[in-house]
Amino acid sequence: MVCGVRETVTVTSWGVCWAWVVPYPCRKTSQKTRYHYDFRPWRTRFSWSPFRYKYQGCCGGLLYEWSFWRWSPFGTGNGPWVDTEWKYYSDSTIGSIGNCPFGDGGVIQ
Repeated sequence: MVCGVRETVTVTSWGVCWAWVVPYPCRKTSQKTRYHYDFRPWRTRFSWSPFRYKYQGCCGGLLYEWSFWRWSPFGTGNGPWVDTEWKYYSDSTIGSIGNCPFGDGGVIQ
């Protein structure tokens, strides 16, 4: 299980290129530094913000909480624990808020 390992990834996005002073859409790639986390289990957490998703997840026996900016017109609610792995790449390191509530890292049925 990977928890906060610094990696260099290739990011592809759409941008504007120019040819003879005429703009046209084109794909651009760049190298970015990201921090890799493998969360299992994970869940959504309550957030009123229409521009933020909020989550909690377990990685390496610790519980992490993070959010990222994204359009969410009704905010996010408290969701159930999802017992699947989520590979998440963060722009910066994520701080632990305590121990994972599940001893073996899985969801108790």
